[in-house]
Amino acid sequence: MEGYPVLKIVYYLFIFADKVVSVLPIRFTRAAARSGALLYLLAFPKKRHLVERNMRRALGPDATEAEVKRTARRCSGYYADYWVDILWLPTQTREYVLERFGRINEAGLEAAAAAGKGLIIVLPHYGSWEAGAVYLSSLGRFAAVAEVLKPPELFDLFVKLRAGVGIDIFPYNSKPETRDRMVEALKEGTILALLSDRDLKGTGVEVEFFGERTTLPPGPAVLAMRSGSPIVCVNVRNIDGGWVGHAMDPIYVESDGDKDEVIARTMQQMARNLEVLIREDPAQWHMFMPAWPSDRG
Repeated sequence: MEGYPVLKIVYYLFIFADKVVSVLPIRFTRAAARSGALLYLLAFPKKRHLVERNMRRALGPDATEAEVKRTARRCSGYYADYWVDILWLPTQTREYVLERFGRINEAGLEAAAAAGKGLIIVLPHYGSWEAGAVYLSSLGRFAAVAEVLKPPELFDLFVKLRAGVGIDIFPYNSKPETRDRMVEALKEGTILALLSDRDLKGTGVEVEFFGERTTLPPGPAVLAMRSGSPIVCVNVRNIDGGWVGHAMDPIYVESDGDKDEVIARTMQQMARNLEVLIREDPAQWHMFMPAWPSDRG
């Protein structure tokens, strides 16, 4: 891990946290993580104000300032739950998770998965989507696209943890051969998940998202055009004692026509679906990064 001194510390912190989660009662772990996340939010006002702006977008213009601040504080707690679940869920059985996993409007998703033509799952950074992976992997071969982390040992740790909940990983990079492998996997019937509610580089397809123009990564639409697989937008919401997944109706993407127009139309439909899913409980939206041009300056 030479050349990554700070990230080396992060790696060992994750190793330590993994050990803690395996021995402490989960309620204590969650309480400690939530307290730490709230302290982080309060200690860094620039980050807190960014989260509040994003909560304002999701809550809408009629939300009071007090409601926005309260939602941002709740957001830190749900973000802590997400990190705890990354470490804790692989220690649980599939049966344990599925017994506590509710479903909303899942018929279209399950029919698309059963058709064997591949399925593209589009998610926001929301709730504990790792729990959704347990459910999706029960429907067939399941894979996800993940950012390649440094140092490599940290990425390998995340690959191992996600394998524990049934996720195969495609590394996120710009290599054509990686995209080709994703298309082939979809054609073979794989369910492929992509987190698609932010475009940190600002080089994606322009859409209107929560009433403001921004860009989103076009990967889901491009993969759908190339593979013929439908897109289903999904969230996984934390509830007391478990989780609930909500699937929107499948989006079937045209394989012919003007490519740019088809992609733009598909991406806007995806953005609308993501708005609906995020607004179910904006506090569970982990948008701690600038996702609009007005926040990147």
